[in-house]
Amino acid sequence: MDYRCCCGGMFQPFRLRLDKEAVMNLLALLQTILSVLSSAMLYPVMILLVAFFLWMIITLGGFVSEYLERKKQTRKQGPKEFVESFMEHSNENTLHLKSQEIQEMPFYFREYLEELTGELKKDTAGREVRVEYLLQSIEQKMVKGLDTLRLMIRVGPTLGLMGTIIPMGPALSALSQGDLEKLSSNIIIAFTTTVVGLAIGITAYFLSTVKNRWIHEDIKNLEYFTECVMKS
Repeated sequence: MDYRCCCGGMFQPFRLRLDKEAVMNLLALLQTILSVLSSAMLYPVMILLVAFFLWMIITLGGFVSEYLERKKQTRKQGPKEFVESFMEHSNENTLHLKSQEIQEMPFYFREYLEELTGELKKDTAGREVRVEYLLQSIEQKMVKGLDTLRLMIRVGPTLGLMGTIIPMGPALSALSQGDLEKLSSNIIIAFTTTVVGLAIGITAYFLSTVKNRWIHEDIKNLEYFTECVMKS
């Protein structure tokens, strides 16, 4: 009689039980690790949502201020009319402005005009290249201001979704145990984080859309202004 065959047949179910127990233990360990990691991310997500929401309020205030300033300047004199009036009172390759005239300029002209004046006072050799580089630098700086808003369009709703999903695990666990207080607490967190995240995303999208239109209009006016100055 082959004892090895008998022993092998006897221990095979035992080995299967050991394999199943090992797999179940591994799954339980992974579940515990993921649960701990998920729970640990809840408070950072909530803190980021509050911080981004406060930042969005400040940004919205700056947006309203910029809108009122643009409206005020447009009522006084449009960008094209300003350029034509400016060129009529400027000498060749020389830009003269009084402090009052500078304050009445469209605000995106002020910094550019100061740097452009410095370039026009230099040698004529390579002037066009330097002015073109200056114009591109200003345009890049203006467009760069939209990067944070574009980031918030995606980050806000993403954090809101994370803030919704993370508390759902403890909420379901509390439901199975009949702990209504813990259940309601987690449900409140889930819904409020969703609302805040969506509010951040919607506000950022609105501001980004309007500012993008402003920037393209500003770039067009700066290019027109630069071309007029270089041809004068």
